[in-house]
Amino acid sequence: MATGVGQARVMTSNLDTRAASTGDRRRSRAYLAEFVPGIAAYVLLLSAALLWGGFDGTSPGRFVWALLPVLPMIWIAVAVLRHLRRLDEYQRARTLSGLGAGFAVAMLASIALGILQSAGLELEGSGFWIYALGMATWGISAAVTSRR
Repeated sequence: MATGVGQARVMTSNLDTRAASTGDRRRSRAYLAEFVPGIAAYVLLLSAALLWGGFDGTSPGRFVWALLPVLPMIWIAVAVLRHLRRLDEYQRARTLSGLGAGFAVAMLASIALGILQSAGLELEGSGFWIYALGMATWGISAAVTSRR
């Protein structure tokens, strides 16, 4: 009967692997298939807007150019939401924890930069700083929680 106990230990240790399961890999591929085209479209439309948008001009069309890169960001948001629905409970909790940390940092940065601007400090592109801080925090938080 000792072999049964030994076999149970081997089976348990084989199950406790850090390698991604077939389902995890399938979910990751589905997410990337939705996310990467959105990022590519964002980069293309942002580049086009910066090149041809005439942001330093007076044409009302510059506002359309400025908002054009937002469309693929909607696509990306939908991809993230769809990905969250595909995840198991543990992965979803880890992902939402990272998103929550990124959101909190983005809100704190928004308040701090808003108050500084109200006090007269001119900050060029403060919205991009808020976005970058939130995304960086999400990424760092995801990396830290995945190591646990």
